[in-house]
Amino acid sequence: MEETILQIINDYYEDMEPGQIKLSSRFYEDLDISSMEFFSLVTEIEQEFGIRVSDRDLQKISTVGDVVRMVAEKTGK
Repeated sequence: MEETILQIINDYYEDMEPGQIKLSSRFYEDLDISSMEFFSLVTEIEQEFGIRVSDRDLQKISTVGDVVRMVAEKTGK
């Protein structure tokens, strides 16, 4: 699951090497993602894992690790 999430995120950052994106990477501060890109990314993750991310969930996400934990909670993995 973690690898899949990292791959999805890496697809948004073609100029970065796969190892550069870490669980501690912050979307807005470290990865400089726009709000539009962030919502697109979350939508792709929802589709990949068959989950629904609420507005409340979105407010809790600031790092790549936050996404991994949220998906794990929602999928029971």
